[in-house]
Amino acid sequence: MPVFNSGDYLREAVHSVLHQLPIDDRPLPSLELIIVDDHSTDARTVAMLAEIAGMDDRVRVITNQRSKGAAGARNTGIAQASGAWIGFIDSDDIWLSYALALRWHYIESNPGIRWIAGRFKLLRTELTLAQYQADCARLAADMAGTSQYPRLEHLPRPFLDFAKECLIQTTAVLIQRDLINEMGLFNEKLHRAEDYHLWFQCAVANDLWRIDYEISYYRIHAASLTHGETPRYLKEDLMIEMLLQGELAGAHRASLVRRLDMVMQDHCYFYRGRKQYGNAFGMAMKWVGKRPLQVGGWKELLAATLRRG
Repeated sequence: MPVFNSGDYLREAVHSVLHQLPIDDRPLPSLELIIVDDHSTDARTVAMLAEIAGMDDRVRVITNQRSKGAAGARNTGIAQASGAWIGFIDSDDIWLSYALALRWHYIESNPGIRWIAGRFKLLRTELTLAQYQADCARLAADMAGTSQYPRLEHLPRPFLDFAKECLIQTTAVLIQRDLINEMGLFNEKLHRAEDYHLWFQCAVANDLWRIDYEISYYRIHAASLTHGETPRYLKEDLMIEMLLQGELAGAHRASLVRRLDMVMQDHCYFYRGRKQYGNAFGMAMKWVGKRPLQVGGWKELLAATLRRG
């Protein structure tokens, strides 16, 4: 769990991990929660971290001496982890109470799984206790006495699928520690889309398994990186360029280039739609510089120049 000035959401996120429940009385795997404070400066967060550090012997709080971003904080935690499997949760997100048990059930039932994810819910408002309890109870009721676990989807080496869309959200992922290390961890040069970058690398030679059920909440709020005031795919072009320059591109180059064009187009639409024509012009220039033979970039350059929304 990377933490940077998380404030009030932090306690809720920690509580959701430490209060995981078993399914059908099957024992849960042993759990350690490694919280990596990425050099927080908010006094409330620092005080809360000190309180959390002593609340449960399964919790370890580690402090980075300098801010390393989400990728660096996660890498710090992975390096300190003792488990064979790694799960992630941001400090403003929430695991449903069966998130660990459900993924673990499929891992034990399918020895070939190296990474697995579930669906997630977007949380745009404050989560009430009643809402959380209702969602947990719904999952328990769906499986009670029937052994009918949610459908498990198998996606063989889904690189091309990821080129169309990011299929998973980091809070819902459980992955072998060895696989992360094989891929070289999260790229600390990326300040956004660092998780997407890692999933692309995993998808080249590893099948993905997805549970057709929501197991976590992904919170959207004004202070989060993902909200309506920035382009949906902000900085993703840098991530794609990094992939194109690496060994992975090869036969997948065309699909990555299509993704790059889509991202640049979306950026231009975003800024023109808000009449931010200077930003739209700069983004169009960037697109033309990357892809001078792509007609879309030139059209966006003209539209920004003419200040067309």
